[in-house]
Amino acid sequence: MSKNLQNIFNIWDGVYETFQEAKADALGLGFRDDIYLARALAAASECLDSLQAKKPIPQFHKQRSNLLPPVAALLMKERVSILDFGGGLGIGFMTLLESLPEAANRVAYAIVEVPEVCKAGEKLHGVGGGVTYFSSIPVSTTFDMVHAASSLQYIENWKEWVSAITIVSPRYILLSDVFAGEITPYVTLQNYHGSKIPHWFLSLSELVHNFDAYGYQLIMKSSVSSRRLNQFDTLPMDNFPEHLRLYESLHLLFKMKSFSSNPLA
Repeated sequence: MSKNLQNIFNIWDGVYETFQEAKADALGLGFRDDIYLARALAAASECLDSLQAKKPIPQFHKQRSNLLPPVAALLMKERVSILDFGGGLGIGFMTLLESLPEAANRVAYAIVEVPEVCKAGEKLHGVGGGVTYFSSIPVSTTFDMVHAASSLQYIENWKEWVSAITIVSPRYILLSDVFAGEITPYVTLQNYHGSKIPHWFLSLSELVHNFDAYGYQLIMKSSVSSRRLNQFDTLPMDNFPEHLRLYESLHLLFKMKSFSSNPLA
C-alpha cells in the first residue's frame, strides 16, 4: 500500500468514552462476515500446506502466536491443555505443531470463537482432529494455559472476561497483541472491509491490576513485532491526538501466583 493510500485509510477512527457509545456507530458483521471467514480460511489453508510440505509457516500468519510455543514448552512435562480465546481457525495450534516435536500427541487444544468460526474450524480440522471448538468459555473445565491473541480489545466487558478466564485456573495466561499502555482508556472503531468494529485501547496499569485481583502476576511484557498497513512495529495512529496514541501493542504473560516459581514443577 502506498504512503498516499495509507494517509487516506485509517485502521481506527473516532474516540468514545464507552463501548456502548461506539456500538451505536458500528457497521457490518465484522468477524462474522463472509469476507473475514474467507480470508481466515485462506490463511489457515496456507499454514496447513506449509506444515504438510515441511516448510516454515509464513511469519505474517503466525506473528501474533510467536510466544505461544516457548510458553507451552515450559508446561510440557506430559500433556498440556491450552485454551485459545479468539483462536480463529487454529493457526496458534499450527505454530505448536511446527515448533514442538511432541505437540501432536501431547497438546490438547481448545478454541473459543463465534459460532460461524467454530463451524468453519470444525470443518477444517475435523471433529477429533486436534482442536476442540467452544462458542463460550468452558468454565467447568480447567486448562494449563490460556492464550488470547489480538482479541481482548473486542470484548465490551473485558473485566468480566478476566474474571471468567481465570475460572479455568490456567497456570499461565499469555495475551498477545494487546492494545494497552499508560493512557486513559477509550474506545474507537476499527475499519475492516466495510465493517466498523468497536475496539478498546486500554490502560495497562488497570489491566494488570484486574489480573492481580484474581491471583495472577505479570511476569513478562514485550513489544509485538507486526505489520499493519505495511508499517512495521509502529501502530499507524497519526489521526489521533498524541496523548491517545500507542506506538506498539504488547505481549503480556501472567502467572498464577500460587504456581511454583519452577515452571516445570
